[in-house]
Amino acid sequence: MLRFFGRGSAFADIQNSAFFVDGERLVMIDCPMSSFHVLRREGPNAVAAAYQSSIRESSSTPAETGEDPDSTPDIRHLYVLVTHTHGDHVGGIPMLIHYAYYIWHIPLTVIAPSDEVREDLEFLINRLEGCGSDTYELITADDTMPWGLQVIPTSHTVELEGRCFGFRLVINGRTVVYTGDTNTLAPFLPYLEGVPGAQFYTEVAVFSTPVHLYIYATLDELKSLTAAGVEVFLMHLDDEEHILTAIEGTGIQPAPLYIEPH
Repeated sequence: MLRFFGRGSAFADIQNSAFFVDGERLVMIDCPMSSFHVLRREGPNAVAAAYQSSIRESSSTPAETGEDPDSTPDIRHLYVLVTHTHGDHVGGIPMLIHYAYYIWHIPLTVIAPSDEVREDLEFLINRLEGCGSDTYELITADDTMPWGLQVIPTSHTVELEGRCFGFRLVINGRTVVYTGDTNTLAPFLPYLEGVPGAQFYTEVAVFSTPVHLYIYATLDELKSLTAAGVEVFLMHLDDEEHILTAIEGTGIQPAPLYIEPH
């Protein structure tokens, strides 16, 4: 259900950022500067059209796309769900706000996973980047959110302890669990138990550090999820070639990239 502008880690040329389309809404999960430039270059409607085409090709029935196959995308609202405030996840948000407001004239809503992260984002976007509070909306996720959105606290770095999150969403009837940057799978597993057909998007790394999931310490658990009927996709990759070799023949897949329309 998700497509990715990029699936690279912080030091990659194109960093990790996912998105999906829901009618007239284009919903991003994080927005590094590299994703902003793709969206700026192509435009929201072209990105939405490519998304619909890609989902349609990968779905067994037209109904799974949730879209009229003959419809022309007309994006009227942008959303950015924020997992945490590292620059490779939020660095493109202020520029996207400016561009959406002044060029596209499309409203943009930033959804923070907690009140504390909301305060941090407000400081970044308003104080440091100079976006006017009337040019976008900044809200905190709650039980009234669309897409069945549930916020899942996780751990990543000591410096951002308590301020890193993943999400559980329902997109066209499909359960989607997204870890964001994390050093543990534990908070996410309860959302996958007994949910065959769920899609699980998780980060992994070849370089072993305390802040990311080391692939060789995580692979057996990911294989078990796949055996239980969960579709597992890997993102935020620090060495894609190495990781693709490691998962060969396991049924685990790299996160599906955005397909450009030309």
